[in-house]
Amino acid sequence: MKRITWVDFGKGITILFVVLVHVLDGMFKTPGYSNYNGITKTSMAIIFTFIMPVFFALSGYLYHPKNGIKNYGRDILKKAINLLFPYMIFSVIYVMLQHVGNSVHDLYSWNSLLYIYKMPIGYLWFLYILFLIFVLVGFFNLLHVNMYLQGGIYLLLFFISQFVNFPYFLAQTFTWTICFYMGYLINNIKIENKGKKILLIAFIVIFFIGIVQQYFAGGNWYRTNLLTKSNFLTKLTSIPLILYLFSRLPQNKLFKYFEKYGKYSLIIYLVHAPSTSIIRVILIKLGISNYFLLVFLITVITWYVCLFVCLLAEKFTIFNFLFSPYKYLNFHQRSIYR
Repeated sequence: MKRITWVDFGKGITILFVVLVHVLDGMFKTPGYSNYNGITKTSMAIIFTFIMPVFFALSGYLYHPKNGIKNYGRDILKKAINLLFPYMIFSVIYVMLQHVGNSVHDLYSWNSLLYIYKMPIGYLWFLYILFLIFVLVGFFNLLHVNMYLQGGIYLLLFFISQFVNFPYFLAQTFTWTICFYMGYLINNIKIENKGKKILLIAFIVIFFIGIVQQYFAGGNWYRTNLLTKSNFLTKLTSIPLILYLFSRLPQNKLFKYFEKYGKYSLIIYLVHAPSTSIIRVILIKLGISNYFLLVFLITVITWYVCLFVCLLAEKFTIFNFLFSPYKYLNFHQRSIYR
């Protein structure tokens, strides 16, 4: 399947924001930088508002339903291998680095690895829930449920999840599927240009009203990483706005740069979290204390560490297998379904 350039760019630039927001979150939790909490909170509030909805939506935008139980089973097996295998490996790596380097604020116990089948560790929740979303959406497509009805079902499931105490895997799957499916709908619903302009204006207005409302609501207004009923409108309206922006940007050198690394967004996502923690501790121990310099250096160094791992994945099979195991098992998978 031919790659869509602006989608790769979107993954590339969004994963950079993921790195940045986790750098900011680490600085927020580091003692001695409370004077910068205003800048940190505002930045986190804005970035967290769109990064995960957009990532889910980009996956939904590229999603193609599979016909027949055999194709569905093969697709889910592929997703399980490519998402859950790295999920398990990096769960171990993340906890190990926490205990070896004592470089993070939220320390997970070794015992937490025994429960990753039902409770993800830290940032790895995204891979866990994305896999379950593929299972859920694929199941409804297998039943030939109309896409508009599916959208309504996922919207209903989101609101139910806000009031019913489901197990984690159900609660988060029901919560985030609407973002994934919004990307699918954007790719599959054709709207005339006039209608697009009206919708974009409406989304812009709703988005900024939501941002202002969240700010004046007080409390942990900057904690917008989770999708809740209080930030639902801002997160959902960010999806068409950001995707529209990505698809309209000029394809200059900057565009090409992030397009290139958007193909490796999964690798960068897996590597960035432990890297930011370790790099922050090292830089502070080296005597670098300026807030802005630390944010800049941690972000840049983490980014290039991730790119180095991407290069290793290109050059060496063992690294590539770690991040894309399915293609190395593809022959065996085909034999299963003969």
